Amino acid sequence: MENEKITSVQMMMLLYPAITATAILLVPGVTAQHAQQDMWLSPIWASLIGFLTVHITVQLYRLYPKKTPIEYSVDIAGPFFGKFIGLLLLFFYFHVTAIIIREYGEFVVGNFLFRTPIDFVMGAMVFVCAVAVRSGIAVLGRLAQILVPVVILLLTI
Repeated sequence: MENEKITSVQMMMLLYPAITATAILLVPGVTAQHAQQDMWLSPIWASLIGFLTVHITVQLYRLYPKKTPIEYSVDIAGPFFGKFIGLLLLFFYFHVTAIIIREYGEFVVGNFLFRTPIDFVMGAMVFVCAVAVRSGIAVLGRLAQILVPVVILLLTI
């Protein structure tokens, strides 16, 4: 599994559904609640922050190729603070994953499986994700490369 690699297009195809789902399900409600009549400014600010985040990520990758964010945070901030930053990153990803699973469960139960307990739906999703991760990143990349264009076509229609 260590030699498995994905292309940049496959990586983009893996990220597209996560970003799109969050943008469709969560962002408009939260943004409208806080921005109110200035909601038209939100995409501009979000785009600027998104471009800055991508730029920083690319620059860090160029400075520290073949290292994970936790590994190069130790190089940047030192052993103690770098590992603390790595721990914060792990907690952040754990928290974000929990939010995404909850969003998925609420969406499915609220729109399709009205009488199904949300815990069962979320557990089934976690199981499917675990099986997919066990198959490897290359399998996920190829699957995304096949399915994402179909989803984009359906959303366009």
